[in-house]
Amino acid sequence: MKRLASQASGEFERAIARYHAQPELDPSFPEAPKDLDGHFFAKAWIDTVQWHLEDEIRRMDLSGPEVLSLKRRIDSLNQARTDAVEAMDHLLQAQLSPEIREVVPSLRTESLGWALDRLSILHLKRFHMRVEVERGGRAAERANPRLIVLNQQLEHLGLAIDSLVDDLLSGAVRYVRYEQHKLYNDPDTNPALYHVK
Repeated sequence: MKRLASQASGEFERAIARYHAQPELDPSFPEAPKDLDGHFFAKAWIDTVQWHLEDEIRRMDLSGPEVLSLKRRIDSLNQARTDAVEAMDHLLQAQLSPEIREVVPSLRTESLGWALDRLSILHLKRFHMRVEVERGGRAAERANPRLIVLNQQLEHLGLAIDSLVDDLLSGAVRYVRYEQHKLYNDPDTNPALYHVK
């Protein structure tokens, strides 16, 4: 069986490359997820679009309505990112949860889905840090040591993810999904929204 961190990384990198091969800032999503690889691709696509919109919203020449429109789109992508992580967690939990054991398994501080979220973001950071290194000059001087650190972090996080998968499969760790339950996106739980109805 292919190691999960490597499997996810391949799809994350494919999504990042595909986004950067097209000209639009906020293109429509190219593929509906049909399997775990599709969910990995979708997660990285959302992250990549949001990354570029976060860059865009920091432009000083934007007007108020443009900023507001971007902010609302970023909020919707942030919710989509959370939904994507939770979808990955549902699939992974179904695949990696063994039969109940007599010994109570230990827990981790985050789910496998949220660890994969960090892996996706690290791949995106590394992609953009490489761009800065290739620009040369002062950008490269600042970016090159950062790229070295990002490569180390990617390696370490990949090993940690695969170790967690081993622990889940052996039953040493219990798969627990940590759902976000965001209040601010829901008009029934955000006071700024439900007071205006």
